[in-house]
Amino acid sequence: MGDQAKEIEAAATPILQDFKAPVFTDNKLVLYFHPYNFYSQKVLLVLYEKNIDFTPYVVDLCNGEQYSSWFLNLNPKGDVPVLQDGAFIIPNSTHIINYVESKFRGANHPVLKPEQSSSQYDQVMVYENAVGRVPVGALSLGSFVHDDLKLVPKAPFIGPVRQSCLKNNDKVLDLLRRSVDELESNKSALKQKLDIQIRRKDLVSCRDDFQRVLDAVRHVLLYVEQELSKKAPRNEWLTGDEVTLADISFGLLLHRLYQLGFENYYWSFGKLPQVEGYFLRFKQRQSYHKLQPSNFEILKEMWAKTPGNYKLGAGAGFLVGHI
Repeated sequence: MGDQAKEIEAAATPILQDFKAPVFTDNKLVLYFHPYNFYSQKVLLVLYEKNIDFTPYVVDLCNGEQYSSWFLNLNPKGDVPVLQDGAFIIPNSTHIINYVESKFRGANHPVLKPEQSSSQYDQVMVYENAVGRVPVGALSLGSFVHDDLKLVPKAPFIGPVRQSCLKNNDKVLDLLRRSVDELESNKSALKQKLDIQIRRKDLVSCRDDFQRVLDAVRHVLLYVEQELSKKAPRNEWLTGDEVTLADISFGLLLHRLYQLGFENYYWSFGKLPQVEGYFLRFKQRQSYHKLQPSNFEILKEMWAKTPGNYKLGAGAGFLVGHI
């Protein structure tokens, strides 16, 4: 390879930035997360439902902050979310939820996960396991690739953000490869993550393979539709009159499907009326509204993702629409 070719390749290769660790002066819980990450959203909903005060820290996933040395010290896998409670570091959404469920109890902190000895616990875990098997990352990525699905996406997955997500996925994959090559520690965990990411990319690139993902989601929705039909109109939520972890998981799955534009594909127009009604109830919860970014934040995100040569026309159109 010639020197010029090497220079071009080096310029195209993402560079691992040296992010500095954040410093917090109070003793509140700290949640390291990303607002569009599914499992971060799940933990956020749990914290909101349980009325738990915390300090949010958004990890810059697009530029590889999750592979910086300070973050890998928190979670060697380089994944969000991570919860910090003083000296205690809890990675993984499941572990975080178990931790806050055991620590925060009482009248001000509703129980979301019933006692293991109860029959309701078994019901909750059936839904948890069903939703947990859905490959949400592949579902999201594939929806950006296959235009034949004729989806109707919502903010933030609209306009230039969709293509930017695909480009960022490739960029983050390159950053992960570089981390595996350059970092001395955490190689095993990062190598495992790299293998998973590559398999996910291969999965969504094939339309037939992606259809199997879509069919798996449909099976989950059909199961819930049947269960809701048995319980209607007695129960408002999946396992009773109170929201549980099952509702957070399933409601969040519906939210992601809705944002990606799958509602017409799966439940609208009378396809799954119980699921549709359930989602309408879920969207009325205060925790759901807290999860939504403001219109300003969405517009700022879209503007940041818009290529420069489109910004003049887009800006003019924006001004015309808002005068």
